Amino acid sequence: MRIGLFGGSFDPVHNGHVGLVRRFLAEKVVDRVVVLPAAVSPFKTDARPSEDYDRLLLVRAAFMGMANVTVDPRELKRGGVSYAIDTVKEFKAEFPDDELIFLVGEDTAAELERWKDWETLRTLCRFESYPRTPEASHDIRRMLAEGESIHGLVPEAVELLLKHHVTYQPDAKIVNAVLNGLARKEGYCPCRLPKVPEFICPCQEFRGQMADPSYHGLCHCRLYLKP
Repeated sequence: MRIGLFGGSFDPVHNGHVGLVRRFLAEKVVDRVVVLPAAVSPFKTDARPSEDYDRLLLVRAAFMGMANVTVDPRELKRGGVSYAIDTVKEFKAEFPDDELIFLVGEDTAAELERWKDWETLRTLCRFESYPRTPEASHDIRRMLAEGESIHGLVPEAVELLLKHHVTYQPDAKIVNAVLNGLARKEGYCPCRLPKVPEFICPCQEFRGQMADPSYHGLCHCRLYLKP
């Protein structure tokens, strides 16, 4: 199997990211894609991205339900600077018989020799480049800050979560307890709703709370917070 590793800050994830993944799968460049939100990009160490769990929530919403696509939070859990060599070594150990293909932008492809342990990295995976997309995360962040519409630039689920400022709740202990419980239940929501991809809660109660401008607070499973 050919596994595509698609990393980045995804701050926030946008339609360009989703379109690239769809293209790589449609053109059979890879058989499946693993999306890897970085904790800190090696080349952006002076620009701390948005909170890890909030970015993870949006990335999972963006790719929810897409066949042959998974969102892997290992770099966020590892913390610190997210070096490709560390992630690729882990995947190589877990999937020794599969081909690893690292998906990178064409501007990044020209600078791969700057990557940590490049000589070793190039023996563990091959690289596939993609053109720059018309969307840019920094433009979307600016538009959000200035109150401009981002409709059409991000997936609908991401727009909804950003519009209502929904985040993971700030108590990391509760977040981790809920996520660990979801893992043990193989993806079932704590309220025992049917299994859904990537642990996004689809309950009607929270959807109603999201649509109600007067509602502020945590959802019933205490995982998501609407300020």
